[in-house]
Amino acid sequence: MSLTARLTVLFAGVVALILTGFSVLMFRETSAHFVELDQALMTDKVHLVEDVIRESPSEEELRSRLGISTHGHQGLYIRVTGASGTIFEQGDIQLPVGLLSALELKPQGLVWQDASSSLYAQHFSLDLNNTRKEKVSVIAAIDTSHHRHFLDALTVKIAGYVLFSVIVGTLLGWLASRGGLKPLTAMKARAESLSAHRLGERMPVESVPKEMRELAQSLNDMLDRLQRDFDRLSAFSSDLAHEMRTPVSNLLTAAQVTLAQSRSSADYRNSLATLSEELQRLARTISDMLFLAKTENLHALPSRDHVDLVTESSAVVEFYEAIASEKGLTIKVSGEGAVSGDRLMIRRAISNLLSNAVRHARPKTTVSIRVEASNELVRLALTNSGDEIASAAQAALFDRFVRLSPGRSRGEEDGVGLGLPITKAIMRAHKGDVKVRSGAGVNTFSLEFSIR
Repeated sequence: MSLTARLTVLFAGVVALILTGFSVLMFRETSAHFVELDQALMTDKVHLVEDVIRESPSEEELRSRLGISTHGHQGLYIRVTGASGTIFEQGDIQLPVGLLSALELKPQGLVWQDASSSLYAQHFSLDLNNTRKEKVSVIAAIDTSHHRHFLDALTVKIAGYVLFSVIVGTLLGWLASRGGLKPLTAMKARAESLSAHRLGERMPVESVPKEMRELAQSLNDMLDRLQRDFDRLSAFSSDLAHEMRTPVSNLLTAAQVTLAQSRSSADYRNSLATLSEELQRLARTISDMLFLAKTENLHALPSRDHVDLVTESSAVVEFYEAIASEKGLTIKVSGEGAVSGDRLMIRRAISNLLSNAVRHARPKTTVSIRVEASNELVRLALTNSGDEIASAAQAALFDRFVRLSPGRSRGEEDGVGLGLPITKAIMRAHKGDVKVRSGAGVNTFSLEFSIR
């Protein structure tokens, strides 16, 4: 069912429940009031009969007095029975067969209803006013059919009113639900208008009811994230094409030049060496891209070991000592701390940071790796002395194909700008983060592992 239909059915059910409850209450109270009226009327009639009986010295006197006293009372039945049998019986009512036996069980008052009659009856005994104290038995009944007819007619009218009210209430509930859900329809229409070329559309937060504002805001936040990811994907596609075009163009040019004329074996070997170098560079780029894509979509680590960050850092430092010595750099490792994670991935993250630090450090300076552990996280901070990184550029460092050096030209030692994005993906896979801080000629990149 649609939301409009559900609200309509709910509204109709509430209206029907309320009106039915009110109708039942009104019917019960009206019936109880009529019973009270019948009891009051019966009390008056009974007092009249009691007075006549108490003032009558004999059954013959009682018969004549009752005839006079009850004459003209419509809807009243009186039957007086003495020792000699029925003394007096008057009334235009036929007593049902089961009424007498029912009065034996409830003589103080009985409401009787069947298909042909509606009565209120009482049964009591009194003494005649004589010395023999003769007892007489009295059955008194009054006709309550006019109350029954009124209640039957009232029931029909109430049922018709409830049915009419439910129909009208259902229609009004449908109109109210349809009108109240118009903001959702507007949000649906706006969502349908979204496309890859129209990601700037947003849901109208201020023009929707309060209950829908959180939904609209959540959708807008989702669209903001999608637009940012789409923009990053578009930029990545453009950068990827540019990065692939350069080595492919170099390969094509070298091959065409080599094939343009006959050459010596040495020339062919030199050309093949150039082609091999460009192919190796291209293979590294493709390998890094595949590793980055795999790491960013990683739902669980390939393996999880106890990794000592100082030990792993020292192993990585041994690999870069030759390169560092050429620039007169000194690499120091200090501190202590261990984490749980994938050893190869953590070593690659440290290697990426150390590679950048050695490449961009000033000659004859110190590159330090400091490991610190606290109750909440383990931090590996790698610091070098070099050109400061502008605050505006720090956030973009972890985007793909972004390099610190301006322009797109690169030397043999320059990377393609995938090291830091790979490092960030590795840290996210470990539920951690990588941060950068730059100032006063000192740059610090930190790997932060949460241990909670």
